[in-house]
Amino acid sequence: MQKNYLLLLIACCFTFAAYGQRNGSIKGTVSDTISEQPVASATITLFRKADSSLVSFTMTDNKGAFRLTDIPNGNYRLLITHIKYHNAILPVNINASNPHISLNNILLHDLSRTLSEVEVNAEAPPVTLLGDTVQYNAGSFKTPPNASVEQLLKKMPGIQVDKDGIVKAQGQKVNRVLVDGKEFFGTDPKVATKNLPADAIDKVQVYDRLSDAAQLTGFDDGNSEKTINLKLKQDKRKGMFGKANAGGGTNDRYEGRFNINSFKGARQLSVIGLGNNTNAEGFSFMDLMNFSGELDRMRQGGGNASFAINADNPVSALTGTGSNNGIKTIWGGGINYNNIIGNKTDLTGSYFYNRYNPYRESSVQRQYFLPDSSYFYNQYSTSDNLNNSHRVNLGADIAIDSFHSLKISSSAGYQEARNKSHSTYETLWGDKQPANQGFSDNSSAGHGTNFRNDILFRKRFPLQGRTFSLGLQTSLNNSENKGSLFSANHFYNHGASQPDYDSINQINNTQSDLKSYALRAVYTEPLFKRSLLELSLSRSNTSSSSDKTTYDYNSQTGKFDRLNEDLTNNFENTYGYTNAGIRFRTKQNKFSLAAGLNWQYATLEGNIIAGIKDSVIRKTFTNILPSLRFKYDFTRYRHLGINYAALTNQPSVSQLQPVPDISDPLNIRDGNPYLKQEFTHAVQLNYMSVDPFRNKNLFAFFNLQETQNKIVDAHMVDSSGVKHTMPVNVNGAYNMTGSINWGFPLRALKGTINFNNNMGYSKTEQFINTVSNTIRTFTLGPAMRMDLSPTDKLDISFNAGFNYYNTVYSLQSALNTNYFSQQYEGEVYWQLPANFQLSTNFTYTLNSHRAAGFNTNIPLWNASFSRQFPRFNRGELKLSVNDLLNRNIGVNRSSNQNYIEDSRTKTLQRFFLLSFTYNLTKTSTARTARDGILMMRR
Repeated sequence: MQKNYLLLLIACCFTFAAYGQRNGSIKGTVSDTISEQPVASATITLFRKADSSLVSFTMTDNKGAFRLTDIPNGNYRLLITHIKYHNAILPVNINASNPHISLNNILLHDLSRTLSEVEVNAEAPPVTLLGDTVQYNAGSFKTPPNASVEQLLKKMPGIQVDKDGIVKAQGQKVNRVLVDGKEFFGTDPKVATKNLPADAIDKVQVYDRLSDAAQLTGFDDGNSEKTINLKLKQDKRKGMFGKANAGGGTNDRYEGRFNINSFKGARQLSVIGLGNNTNAEGFSFMDLMNFSGELDRMRQGGGNASFAINADNPVSALTGTGSNNGIKTIWGGGINYNNIIGNKTDLTGSYFYNRYNPYRESSVQRQYFLPDSSYFYNQYSTSDNLNNSHRVNLGADIAIDSFHSLKISSSAGYQEARNKSHSTYETLWGDKQPANQGFSDNSSAGHGTNFRNDILFRKRFPLQGRTFSLGLQTSLNNSENKGSLFSANHFYNHGASQPDYDSINQINNTQSDLKSYALRAVYTEPLFKRSLLELSLSRSNTSSSSDKTTYDYNSQTGKFDRLNEDLTNNFENTYGYTNAGIRFRTKQNKFSLAAGLNWQYATLEGNIIAGIKDSVIRKTFTNILPSLRFKYDFTRYRHLGINYAALTNQPSVSQLQPVPDISDPLNIRDGNPYLKQEFTHAVQLNYMSVDPFRNKNLFAFFNLQETQNKIVDAHMVDSSGVKHTMPVNVNGAYNMTGSINWGFPLRALKGTINFNNNMGYSKTEQFINTVSNTIRTFTLGPAMRMDLSPTDKLDISFNAGFNYYNTVYSLQSALNTNYFSQQYEGEVYWQLPANFQLSTNFTYTLNSHRAAGFNTNIPLWNASFSRQFPRFNRGELKLSVNDLLNRNIGVNRSSNQNYIEDSRTKTLQRFFLLSFTYNLTKTSTARTARDGILMMRR
């Protein structure tokens, strides 16, 4: 017993001793040298002198005062920074005899004054929170030479980049990427992330960008979108930078890319170009010819575009493995220009052209459900599509005076498309006896144009908080398409001695057109301090039409001159709504709140002429749509946000059009003119916690949606195995997704580790032969990433991920499915002597619990060996190999429909490529995690 007391006494002594070593403090005040006034909001950062590691961090208050506490004994550097002043740095020593340091009247020199300075180094925090913005210090994340912004983003905690280049930040899809706050080739995020060099970026800022109207008041009106702003390094803002690359290799592979950027003050000029047949995409393909009549986020009920029907990341029991499914030939290029004209007009404009030619070979195996049995479908198909498109964006933000502004944004596009596909297929009953088999050849060629214009007038009144905005958006789309279908099929009816034979040989012409407008007025009035009342009124109308004419082949004349009345139709659809809303918004020290109601009256009209039938559909909908946005700041670095909105979504033209689509003769789709609009309750929860002192961070995002009148598929399978599908409405559909990311440093290993987990649950309903099938899907995907820099010349990354999928069917519980996918990836970058570099990555994917032949384990090994030269390392010669083991293949499984599908796609396999890259700016081979060092001069 006495020994226990003795141990407790010793422990207490050590505890007090340890605490005594951490009870140092630093306080002081910061002043301006010219006005001798306190400097508020200056950043105070304390670094350990020995290794420049971050110890503590704060900001000055309105009196210019600051205080850092719980500082252990040691030697430090105290850095004082402010956007309007030169940086200052002071040595600080805390010891037992002098634990409390007082630094009164630290002077900062105005940036307009030039000082004789001494260079000092200090490391900036890798991640921090600036208000609602998550800011990453790009220099804290090492990337190889000539890396793109996309490669940089993959290393940042809370940011995910999938194999298609889609970026998600804190669980939400990033819809816009800016460069120094300016548009970069319109709204396509991939143009910036895939074409800009990583070594040009100083900071990466992630935030919810307010709508143009909300920026007038500073209050989020619910129409914000997840945005990344790329802040360039200072030297990149005052001259020219960029890179050019060209290479050729085995199997006739080639690759070329360039980006040239000239920035000076407010002027930004960028030119980019690329061409390759190695699947190296540099933009998002936008199909202008498949518009569905959606106008803008303004028509989303509740006025909250942060939510989207089907969510940014809907639950889907779908897993993809392998790399770069299909083989693509890609060409593209364009020019982007931003500048301030005079003192009042912020001008932006861009032009972009792309030629996108994907070739795909795939095999599909499905098991379909019937109420009391199942059947099988096998297909092999090839497709060769070619799309050429031009896109122009123009915009001007005009400050008329200090109270009035006008913003105009216009975009126009033109596309030509040519598509070809060939399929062979068969359907087997449950006893593996044939139901049907056949082939089809499809081809089409057409062109389409679109035009969109947004005008926003904003007025600020002398009374702070009183504002008025009026926005008008118009859109015009049209397309023309000519197609042909040739198909031959055999149908094996039960008991028949010979199969029935049927063939289709026809051509069709389709003309589609869309015209729409949306007008929205918003008035805000201050109620009391930090609170506003918002009144809004909007009117929207979308009119679309589709005119399809089909001709069968006439063997007597040898021409396509026999009109097929069943597949000839004219369809017109008009959707309009009137919204009137009221919203209360307040922003306090610790929280902000916005709550409102939106009354919506919508009309849906359709006119169908098919053959000799002529029918008119008219529907009206009246809804009260509530919305709520709440944000609470626990501390400066810890936020919680909860959002709720009620949303509506009307059926598309193709879903309403009651004309069969027989492009796949065994899977025929019909429209349903009696569909109702969807009504969704959506809740989002977003939590962020960042500790810049210890480089620890936690991001969590959850999304829950419940939908009434959800549009789902109803299937009917006839005795020949032909499946007819029609969309119908059901109630009680749920969709929940979540993402958690937790990261912290591994100081002993000189690196960081991040744990990530994506999860989801969905419940939906479909029908098969009039019998309901409720489908519940659960997904879970924990993952871990470790980035290590044991030396300045060695960078090691390791990823491990596990994906679990579970699907339960009410129709046939015996077909409930569980399957797994595991992926392990290692990446090494090694700076060798004489400016040589070795880079390699190895990914191993394991699949299990799938259909026979699809449990494929895929090793994918890529490597490169390069050398930088001549002076300043502007040139780089690289020999690289893709899929060194020649084992790449694309394998997918999905199970969230009335079938379980396994597919295999031909992918780009082994090839060698010799390339040369030239950098317009000087680079250094000593690329370490301290590339983000702040340079101070005194």
